Amino acid sequence: MRILLTDLPYSGDIERNQSQKPWEQTTGWPSRWVTLSEALKPPYVIIYRCKFTLNEAIRLRIHVSGDERYELFLDHNRIGRGSERGDRSNWFYETYEVELAAGEHQWIARCWAIGEHKPWAQVSVQPGFLLSPDDEALAPLMGTGVAPWEAKPMLGYRFVPLPSTIGTGAKLDIDGAAIDWDALLGGGDGWLPVQPLANVYHSKDNYHFSSVQRLMRPATLPPMQEVGITTMGVRFVEDAGILESDGHPIVASRDLLEEHERWNGLLIGQATHIPANTRRRIIIDLGDYYCFYPALIVSGGKGSVIRLYWEESFYDEVDGGRKTNRNEIAGKWFRGHGDTFRPDGGPSRSFDTLWWHAGRYGELIVETGSDALDLKEFRLLETRYPLEMEGSIQSSDERLNQVVSTSFRTLQMCAHETYMDCPYWEQLMYVGDTRIQSLVTYVSTLDARLPRKALDMFRASRNNHLGLVNCAYPDQSGKHISSFSLWWVAMVYDYALWRGDREWIRFMMSSVRDELERLLHNRSSNGAIKLPISWNFMDWQTAPSEVWNSGTPPHGADRLNAAYNLQMIHTLELVAKLEAYLGETELESRARRLAKELSSVVEQLFWNEERGLFADDTGHQYYSEHPQVLSLLSESISPRLNHRLVPEMLKTDDDLMRTSVYFDHYTFNVLASANQIEALLDRLDPWFSMEANGLKTTPEIFLDSTRSDCHAWGAHPVYHLYTNLLGIRPASMGFASVVIRPQLGSLTSLHGKLPHPNGFIEVNVGCRGSQWHVEVVLPHGLPGTLVWSNERYPLNEGQNEFEFPLLG
Repeated sequence: MRILLTDLPYSGDIERNQSQKPWEQTTGWPSRWVTLSEALKPPYVIIYRCKFTLNEAIRLRIHVSGDERYELFLDHNRIGRGSERGDRSNWFYETYEVELAAGEHQWIARCWAIGEHKPWAQVSVQPGFLLSPDDEALAPLMGTGVAPWEAKPMLGYRFVPLPSTIGTGAKLDIDGAAIDWDALLGGGDGWLPVQPLANVYHSKDNYHFSSVQRLMRPATLPPMQEVGITTMGVRFVEDAGILESDGHPIVASRDLLEEHERWNGLLIGQATHIPANTRRRIIIDLGDYYCFYPALIVSGGKGSVIRLYWEESFYDEVDGGRKTNRNEIAGKWFRGHGDTFRPDGGPSRSFDTLWWHAGRYGELIVETGSDALDLKEFRLLETRYPLEMEGSIQSSDERLNQVVSTSFRTLQMCAHETYMDCPYWEQLMYVGDTRIQSLVTYVSTLDARLPRKALDMFRASRNNHLGLVNCAYPDQSGKHISSFSLWWVAMVYDYALWRGDREWIRFMMSSVRDELERLLHNRSSNGAIKLPISWNFMDWQTAPSEVWNSGTPPHGADRLNAAYNLQMIHTLELVAKLEAYLGETELESRARRLAKELSSVVEQLFWNEERGLFADDTGHQYYSEHPQVLSLLSESISPRLNHRLVPEMLKTDDDLMRTSVYFDHYTFNVLASANQIEALLDRLDPWFSMEANGLKTTPEIFLDSTRSDCHAWGAHPVYHLYTNLLGIRPASMGFASVVIRPQLGSLTSLHGKLPHPNGFIEVNVGCRGSQWHVEVVLPHGLPGTLVWSNERYPLNEGQNEFEFPLLG
């Protein structure tokens, strides 16, 4: 079983080595990285094995890692996958504990390196494998680089690159005739001694660095969930092979309805027989959006081809583009990607993938030759971070309840070894997405390990030529988005507010301060902050625009934009609160002064008195909601100006570029702060329409041309129901106190339980006759305040009840 470490292994040896060689690289690990041959170049799959004998039963702890990735088997039983995604300075290893009886045993590891066609988020230093027993006395028995490990290349795997717009890594074409099936069980001939590579260094004990070293850290996350999928069913079967399927729509009249039962049987564990010289195309609907590892067990079928592709939804046109109702497949095109398996005719051959797939629809195409094929088992294992909603929230509007369900499902599908923007396309952890995902996590569960890892990995990404946070990380490209640098700072504030840990925040603040200083340095002579020459993404545009280019807001030749400057003001205000939390009063005062000074510049350059709005550019040609929203989030802007913004935003007959599903998160916050709950609920209409449009998760943007059908930056309605409608928010850092300000708008009831380190905060608000009844239950040791109609009422731990008259 997997365990998470609280102390580093071999720490005593590390300290002894450091005392002897205080300035050199030191290692206390008894094992080393190994590979089959340094001359072997990716892509490839390698099988490693180590046979050993125990004289007595033991409880064994081992530490394991792989580059790029590994699967580990003990006596033919898989016990884990890894390594948890990180970077060279944060290379993670998993720790397992197993009970072993006396006698013979065997470790087997399937490792792979894809090289240039690996996923965008996958870092590699030097392909290899590491297994090190915690008990150093066992290293000669099973430790890599010490014990007699052997390896052999696994032929038969061909890696098929995907189009450049998909960053999930090459897919597989597996030739069963070339596979050494015995090697997968540790048998057969042709095994070669492994080649030792680098020593193993922990991230905290290495101050010298080379290109073939990884700085190791214990895994920070629990193992990913793997649970069988049981909701799938067959939607379409036709007599067609690969050539007749690619580039052709689903024609309903070709559906072999009489075969649905047989193919549905395969999906629930019943074997099915495919005669020789047969072609079948089967469309599978998983019933929901999933991330999963597929596996097929087949017998016979020499010369046959099995292609298993996956897609989020069907397209309305052959070349992609439009996706309308996701429930409909007739007359539409399947444009998925996946793997191909070529049986060799042997019995019970198991074909599987190295990395998971995502989506709702599968396309299984089977073409047999002169030999019949038996499909004995078809299995999908859902995989994701084990994230569950520990509390609950329920309203009188069933549409909202459905939005909560689909939004949280989206978060689950975008939570793995990192958060991800989307599981089907890029699988990258972007800062802008991750801030929202983290906030939804905070209101849903006490498990803050994924948000904390995200914060730390973004901090680590600053080790680049700019010294700034990468917009996505881990990522091979090293792109930067300045607005995302600022949202990363906001993420540090969010963690301090919702979870605390003052000393860890103190550690993060050196990077926070440096990040801001580097961005503040890029000033115009008038004092405004210039957009850097990079991808200055702020939000996807919601209407055709010649000046919003790839999400970059309008600006003139001076590279000055209102939203970016206002976001800087808002960020400086958050930093001031962080400095106050740490007792750094001088730095707090400086941050507030900088925010106020920049506010004066922004008001002078961008405010248009006639329109009562901030323009996007200094020429006052373009207007969007974004600077208005960021101004309302900022305390340093003149209250007179901010007071005019909300009425202007509520107008529907103007030329304002509206915020999209992503930036709606911030729009919803300011609408709630302005007591405009009905406007907030009206803006949820795209979410309310999801079920009718067949969407199981929130898309990247609510347009038919959206690329991704699963984007967790759209999961924020969960957060807003808790914090803006039910009104539960931390009143002080570390959630040491709570303020509850319910605003139901047209809802007649709203009930929720929010997890808190001390227990659950439970709020129940309902309309009873001519009165509102409010019940609040606070856990032990949590002081709180209820705000109703701008009046404040102290809350005690335990049960609190109030009644208020209906207004209007």
